[in-house]
Amino acid sequence: MRIDWSDDGDERPGTADTPWVHGADAGRNTGPDRDLVGKNADHGAEAESTTRVARNLEYRATVAAVDRAYAIDQGCARVQEIEEKIITPAMRRIEAKDPSRTLVGLEQRLKGRERLAEKISRAVSERSRTPAQAFAETKDAIRYTLQYPDEKYVAGIAADVERLKAAGFEAVDSRNWWEHAEYKGINSWWRVPEENQLFEVQFHTPASYEAKQETHEAYERLRSLPPDHEDVYELHAYQREVTAKIPIPPGAPDIRIS
Repeated sequence: MRIDWSDDGDERPGTADTPWVHGADAGRNTGPDRDLVGKNADHGAEAESTTRVARNLEYRATVAAVDRAYAIDQGCARVQEIEEKIITPAMRRIEAKDPSRTLVGLEQRLKGRERLAEKISRAVSERSRTPAQAFAETKDAIRYTLQYPDEKYVAGIAADVERLKAAGFEAVDSRNWWEHAEYKGINSWWRVPEENQLFEVQFHTPASYEAKQETHEAYERLRSLPPDHEDVYELHAYQREVTAKIPIPPGAPDIRIS
């Protein structure tokens, strides 16, 4: 049989429902039910324990967030120090070996601190990396671009690859994009062995570098849009239109860096 309690939240039976009792039985049956008292105490202890666990987890999360922020601050400072003391001086010495080509966009050699911190934080959260691991795996925290005349592009890259190795840097990976419809040039990644820090070196001609700069806004826009967005087709078409005008130096698509 189902019993519907009143809507006022009081689940105790009314006085009229309590049977008459006499003598000693009356003493035992008046006042709070001893079983309910024990249950209420158990519930209270359980609630208090749950609260303590929640507060402990919140505290740990706060400490972890503070530790992560500190580690990212330290990592950003370390990246800048490596750039200033090791990589940029070496890149300037390499540039001086051949005045026919230049380092361009040097003012952008460091990824913006806010963007870098965001990238590291995402790697920590989404890929279970420590901040140190995330920094070590970030390929473009430090980046450079060497620009060559078309006629010296292939030979110039070959010479500079050897100069980079002679400077103590390790070739890690590269991508040759000269046959790509929306971007042309070569991207390569190098490691500072003693610091375990990656950096990027791009190899461009004047035309490919100018096209890269011209389409940069479209590239960033494409990165932020879902694939089915209505602007995606036009942005890709724009990149293809600009890239199609770039002359391809003889032998450029065959360059491999290792």
